[in-house]
Amino acid sequence: MHRVETRPLFADVDAMNVVYYGQYLRFFELGRAEMMRSSGRAYVEMAAQGLHLPVTEAHLRYRRPAFYDDLIVIETWLAWLKKASLRFEYRLLRADGGGREQELVSGYTVHGCVTVQGKIAPLPDWVATCLRPHVVEVPQPPAGA
Repeated sequence: MHRVETRPLFADVDAMNVVYYGQYLRFFELGRAEMMRSSGRAYVEMAAQGLHLPVTEAHLRYRRPAFYDDLIVIETWLAWLKKASLRFEYRLLRADGGGREQELVSGYTVHGCVTVQGKIAPLPDWVATCLRPHVVEVPQPPAGA
Protein backbone atom coordinates (compact mmCIF):
# COMPACT_ATOMS: atom_id res chain seq x y z
CA MET A 1 0.00 0.00 0.00
CA HIS A 2 1.25 3.45 -0.88
CA ARG A 3 0.56 6.55 1.21
CA VAL A 4 0.85 10.20 0.20
CA GLU A 5 -0.25 13.35 2.02
CA THR A 6 -1.97 16.40 0.57
CA ARG A 7 -4.13 19.32 1.66
CA PRO A 8 -7.28 20.48 -0.10
CA LEU A 9 -6.90 23.89 -1.71
CA PHE A 10 -9.46 26.67 -1.45
CA ALA A 11 -10.48 25.81 -5.04
CA ASP A 12 -11.41 22.28 -3.84
CA VAL A 13 -14.12 23.42 -1.39
CA ASP A 14 -17.66 24.72 -1.72
CA ALA A 15 -19.29 27.69 0.05
CA MET A 16 -19.54 25.61 3.27
CA ASN A 17 -15.75 25.03 3.27
CA VAL A 18 -16.37 21.32 2.54
CA VAL A 19 -14.40 19.55 -0.19
CA TYR A 20 -16.69 19.26 -3.21
CA TYR A 21 -17.62 15.61 -3.80
CA GLY A 22 -16.13 15.42 -7.31
CA GLN A 23 -12.71 16.53 -6.07
CA TYR A 24 -12.15 13.17 -4.39
CA LEU A 25 -11.58 11.60 -7.82
CA ARG A 26 -8.71 14.07 -8.26
CA PHE A 27 -7.28 12.89 -4.93
CA PHE A 28 -7.60 9.30 -6.20
CA GLU A 29 -5.62 10.30 -9.30
CA LEU A 30 -2.92 11.86 -7.14
CA GLY A 31 -2.70 8.63 -5.11
CA ARG A 32 -2.26 6.36 -8.13
CA ALA A 33 0.17 8.73 -9.89
CA GLU A 34 2.36 8.97 -6.79
CA MET A 35 2.17 5.22 -6.20
CA MET A 36 3.45 4.59 -9.70
CA ARG A 37 6.14 7.27 -9.36
CA SER A 38 7.29 5.73 -6.06
CA SER A 39 7.68 2.42 -7.93
CA GLY A 40 10.32 3.99 -10.13
CA ARG A 41 8.31 4.86 -13.26
CA ALA A 42 5.70 7.50 -14.12
CA TYR A 43 2.49 7.60 -16.14
CA VAL A 44 4.14 9.99 -18.58
CA GLU A 45 6.28 7.08 -19.81
CA MET A 46 3.15 5.20 -20.89
CA ALA A 47 1.88 8.26 -22.77
CA ALA A 48 5.24 8.50 -24.53
CA GLN A 49 4.64 4.92 -25.74
CA GLY A 50 1.20 5.91 -27.05
CA LEU A 51 -0.69 4.15 -24.24
CA HIS A 52 -3.22 5.47 -21.73
CA LEU A 53 -5.18 4.18 -18.73
CA PRO A 54 -8.64 5.75 -18.93
CA VAL A 55 -11.05 5.20 -16.06
CA THR A 56 -13.78 2.74 -17.08
CA GLU A 57 -15.49 2.54 -13.69
CA ALA A 58 -15.40 4.56 -10.45
CA HIS A 59 -16.97 4.07 -7.05
CA LEU A 60 -16.77 6.31 -3.98
CA ARG A 61 -18.23 5.93 -0.51
CA TYR A 62 -18.36 9.14 1.49
CA ARG A 63 -18.16 8.77 5.27
CA ARG A 64 -17.05 12.18 6.59
CA PRO A 65 -16.33 15.52 4.92
CA ALA A 66 -12.88 16.96 4.36
CA PHE A 67 -12.35 20.69 4.79
CA TYR A 68 -10.01 23.31 3.38
CA ASP A 69 -6.42 22.76 4.55
CA ASP A 70 -7.08 19.43 6.34
CA LEU A 71 -4.09 17.10 6.22
CA ILE A 72 -5.36 14.25 4.04
CA VAL A 73 -3.60 10.90 3.70
CA ILE A 74 -4.31 9.02 0.48
CA GLU A 75 -3.78 5.27 0.70
CA THR A 76 -3.60 3.51 -2.67
CA TRP A 77 -3.15 -0.12 -3.65
CA LEU A 78 -4.22 -2.51 -6.39
CA ALA A 79 -7.01 -5.07 -6.02
CA TRP A 80 -6.05 -6.78 -9.27
CA LEU A 81 -3.80 -6.47 -12.28
CA LYS A 82 -4.82 -8.21 -15.49
CA LYS A 83 -3.39 -8.30 -19.01
CA ALA A 84 -5.01 -5.02 -20.13
CA SER A 85 -6.77 -3.66 -17.04
CA LEU A 86 -6.29 -2.95 -13.36
CA ARG A 87 -8.27 -1.83 -10.32
CA PHE A 88 -6.92 0.75 -7.89
CA GLU A 89 -8.36 0.93 -4.36
CA TYR A 90 -8.24 4.05 -2.19
CA ARG A 91 -8.83 5.27 1.34
CA LEU A 92 -8.67 8.95 2.21
CA LEU A 93 -7.99 9.69 5.85
CA ARG A 94 -7.85 12.89 7.87
CA ALA A 95 -4.74 13.00 10.04
CA ASP A 96 -5.46 14.66 13.39
CA GLY A 97 -1.85 15.37 14.27
CA GLY A 98 -1.93 12.99 17.25
CA GLY A 99 -1.26 9.87 15.23
CA ARG A 100 -4.94 9.07 14.74
CA GLU A 101 -6.70 9.07 11.39
CA GLN A 102 -10.39 9.25 10.47
CA GLU A 103 -11.60 7.61 7.28
CA LEU A 104 -13.25 10.16 5.02
CA VAL A 105 -13.77 8.37 1.70
CA SER A 106 -13.05 4.94 0.26
CA GLY A 107 -13.44 3.73 -3.27
CA TYR A 108 -11.91 2.31 -6.40
CA THR A 109 -11.30 3.00 -10.06
CA VAL A 110 -10.96 0.46 -12.86
CA HIS A 111 -8.73 1.31 -15.82
CA GLY A 112 -8.20 -0.23 -19.22
CA CYS A 113 -5.02 0.10 -21.22
CA VAL A 114 -5.66 1.61 -24.66
CA THR A 115 -3.72 3.07 -27.57
CA VAL A 116 -4.14 6.70 -28.63
CA GLN A 117 -6.61 5.36 -31.21
CA GLY A 118 -8.71 3.87 -28.38
CA LYS A 119 -7.89 0.21 -29.08
CA ILE A 120 -7.39 -2.13 -26.14
CA ALA A 121 -3.72 -2.95 -25.61
CA PRO A 122 -1.84 -5.11 -23.12
CA LEU A 123 -0.17 -3.32 -20.23
CA PRO A 124 3.56 -2.96 -20.91
CA ASP A 125 5.64 -5.49 -18.98
CA TRP A 126 7.40 -2.70 -17.09
CA VAL A 127 4.04 -1.40 -15.78
CA ALA A 128 3.06 -4.83 -14.46
CA THR A 129 6.51 -5.22 -12.88
CA CYS A 130 6.27 -1.82 -11.14
CA LEU A 131 2.73 -2.28 -9.90
CA ARG A 132 2.59 -5.99 -8.99
CA PRO A 133 4.10 -5.35 -5.51
CA HIS A 134 1.13 -3.06 -4.77
CA VAL A 135 -1.50 -5.75 -5.31
CA VAL A 136 -3.25 -6.46 -2.00
CA GLU A 137 -5.81 -9.23 -2.05
CA VAL A 138 -8.72 -8.07 0.10
CA PRO A 139 -11.19 -10.79 1.05
CA GLN A 140 -14.68 -10.12 -0.33
CA PRO A 141 -17.69 -10.42 1.96
CA PRO A 142 -19.88 -13.48 1.35
CA ALA A 143 -22.74 -13.04 -1.11
CA GLY A 144 -25.79 -11.57 0.56
CA ALA A 145 -23.77 -10.08 3.44
